[in-house]
Amino acid sequence: MSNIQTLGINTLKKMNLKGGTVIDGFATTGITNTIASECILHSINTQLVATIESPYFSQLSIVRNSVPYFPVRIYANEELKTSIFISEVSIDPSLYFLIGNTMLNWAKENECDLIISSSNIVNPQQQETVNQTEYSIMGIGNTLQARNKLKDSKISLLKNGSVGGIPAVLLNQGSQLRINIIILLVKIIEGIPDFRAAAELSTTISNLVPGVSCNVPLLLQEAEKIEKELTKIKSQDTENEMNAYR
Repeated sequence: MSNIQTLGINTLKKMNLKGGTVIDGFATTGITNTIASECILHSINTQLVATIESPYFSQLSIVRNSVPYFPVRIYANEELKTSIFISEVSIDPSLYFLIGNTMLNWAKENECDLIISSSNIVNPQQQETVNQTEYSIMGIGNTLQARNKLKDSKISLLKNGSVGGIPAVLLNQGSQLRINIIILLVKIIEGIPDFRAAAELSTTISNLVPGVSCNVPLLLQEAEKIEKELTKIKSQDTENEMNAYR
């Protein structure tokens, strides 16, 4: 892994994250992952610890409360040993391998034990017979420990299938670094906004990571606004326009 190219990480603050968890907020399919990660980010006391820079990213500056930020950032909570990768730019598929290995190397350098990512499964339509209390999330683990963690949280394991994008890189490369990888597969109903699935995803992550939480009622209240904002950012032509957010 040391010979594999990675993205540049600008470390702003060092924290002791040994034995902790990394949450992947990059959006490979839809923006469910990003919304869920943002919810967790704002529900626990995190600090900005690093930014990720690349000439291959869309050149955006994200303005929050009058403060400009790099669009790809890493936040962390030292007490909870939890870090979150947040991306607010569209990622070209050609960069998935590079991003996945950057995340793995960062987790290894910070002695983190687990990375949690997710991917969407699109259903053409909702079945009326589905029990709304049942989990609509399945999981994949690259190690016995990761699979047991899913089972302990009553998350069904995917028996056969495939996963692509950054989650695939994490699964394929994670074992070499002895990092546990969990990929949560979120069933998205066609025509239903991503934020409803994001609420369930964030709740599932909270069950997997002790101390981590998401203010789901607030997420559902603000979800449509968040979804529109993220969609706007990802589709923004950055060469001649500037975004302003309240």
